[in-house]
Amino acid sequence: MILSLRVFKPIISIMAVTFMALAYVHQQIELVKLSYVLDSKEGRLEHMLDHKEYLRYNIKELESPSRLERVLASRKIYTAFPKRGQVVSLANAPSAARKEEPIRTVSLKKTVYYRIFEYLGLRAEAQAREK
Repeated sequence: MILSLRVFKPIISIMAVTFMALAYVHQQIELVKLSYVLDSKEGRLEHMLDHKEYLRYNIKELESPSRLERVLASRKIYTAFPKRGQVVSLANAPSAARKEEPIRTVSLKKTVYYRIFEYLGLRAEAQAREK
């Protein structure tokens, strides 16, 4: 029995140290893996930001008046400034063209009363009293 305790303690100690070393190595490996993932995502983010700037530049270039002028000239489409009376300003358009219905508001008290009357089955009486 004494011999087995003398052998058992070092084996347990070696196993504990080995387990702790394996846990540490596993942790370090996971840390390296995560750093690779982080680097790849940072690279992708940088690429996307560069692409975004490239697309913004292209949009500005496509919307530029000088490009529009070149495209129209290449297609032999000639333009001229409008004469007086050919331009209609929508900001000064008469408001009669767009008639809107007035917004109907229902007070909170009416809705609460109607809910109570609906619950009690007296909604018809409530509507008759208000009219």
